[in-house]
Amino acid sequence: MPRSRTRVRTRPPFTLAVPALLAVAFLLMPLVGILARTEWGDLGAHLTAPGVTQALKLSLLVSCWALGLSLVLGVPLAWLLARVEFRGKALVRSLVLLPMVLPPTVGGVALLLGFGRRGVLGPWLENTFGIVLPFHTSGAVVAATFVAMPFLVISLEGALGGLRPGFEETAASLGASPVRVFLTVTLPMVAPGLVAGAALTWARALGEFGATITFAGNLPGTTQTLPLQVYLLLQDSPEAATSLSLLLLAIAMAVLVGLRGRWTTGASVRVRVRAREDAPGDSTDGDDPAAPADVPVKAPGPAEQWALHADVTGHNQLTLDAAPGTTIAVVGPNGAGKTTLLRALLGLTPRAHARLRLGERDVTALPPHRRGVA
Repeated sequence: MPRSRTRVRTRPPFTLAVPALLAVAFLLMPLVGILARTEWGDLGAHLTAPGVTQALKLSLLVSCWALGLSLVLGVPLAWLLARVEFRGKALVRSLVLLPMVLPPTVGGVALLLGFGRRGVLGPWLENTFGIVLPFHTSGAVVAATFVAMPFLVISLEGALGGLRPGFEETAASLGASPVRVFLTVTLPMVAPGLVAGAALTWARALGEFGATITFAGNLPGTTQTLPLQVYLLLQDSPEAATSLSLLLLAIAMAVLVGLRGRWTTGASVRVRVRAREDAPGDSTDGDDPAAPADVPVKAPGPAEQWALHADVTGHNQLTLDAAPGTTIAVVGPNGAGKTTLLRALLGLTPRAHARLRLGERDVTALPPHRRGVA
């Protein structure tokens, strides 16, 4: 029978409730100000002005390119930070977080000194490829990517860090390559974190201002995005600036409301393993096309059974011999090393090392997906 969970309402103490309410009011007041000062009758005219529509199209172009670049660069970086131990990892993570705490104008100055025409890499880009980033739309993309990509990396790294590696290890032991495991098992399981990070990255890139104006300038039709248009209108037409601010506010709130809880809930994925022999005319009839992950592996036929010989070293040492067709049960109390033994045969643990031979083939140096041990 399903359990019914009763939610108990906790009354917060007065000393905590009052500051919390003040914090909510503090965060809410600027939004109320925008709503109160918006000229609702002129809202349509403000949002359809030629300069505004041009800036909006440019903002969408820049933010989408920034999202694509963040996905290409940020997803592998998040996987590296979550799964690989290497020297200087803390420094790399600090570099990822730096754009989130750095003042945007300082980030723009840093980009200018790194990728500008007189920067460290700028002259080489211009002389070799003819690429000049400052005062060009590509410069606005670079600036938006610099400040927005950390949202994707941090969200995805957290999702990968909380993912148990059992499914991935099983797929690897059944013959799936690391890239196939990542695409068909890992990514579906961390999809909520990836979607949340991508949405936050796009929203942050859409609203980027400081780094863009410092690095790429404020050229209409080229680098003048919607936030820069708001800045200009605030001097000449405050009512139009308020209307554009309301548009950006609505987009940001829509992203946050749409992602409510997406970055804190996990994903369940069903992994189906299909064993088949590599025979001419072999087909996969009867499979469910809606299955989210499908890892085909080669299953040895009756004539492909192997003798096994393993010398396992670690805290416990043993030699394991098994003739073809032999069934062995490994028993022992908790902590005896049963799981460690099996993971050593798969090549999945640093706690024990197995020198493994299958038939006449030494597979000790092979990665798990090439050993033929499941």
